[in-house]
Amino acid sequence: MEVRVADRGPGIRAADRERVFEPFQRLGDRDNAVGLGLGLALARGLTEAMGGTLAPEDTPGGGLAMVLSLPAAGIPPFAPDPDLSLWGAEGSGRPAAAGTR
Repeated sequence: MEVRVADRGPGIRAADRERVFEPFQRLGDRDNAVGLGLGLALARGLTEAMGGTLAPEDTPGGGLAMVLSLPAAGIPPFAPDPDLSLWGAEGSGRPAAAGTR
């Protein structure tokens, strides 16, 4: 799956494209009273944790696009262990009583 978020702003110089993903980077924002510069660092970290990528690209006509690519859904990366369930053995919807495991 691929999602593109584009704007028509000033864009980012090619030399700074990877730097925007470093924590606390603002790259010359005029409004320094809002934000910490963590958004793109967190977004890329979460994306990579799901096996995807987040990369900047030029937008035709000016601006920047962030391209989020995630693998197609399929077999989950892990199957939960039924013995570690939060619910009772009968699947009753109630937590198991203390000391019954």
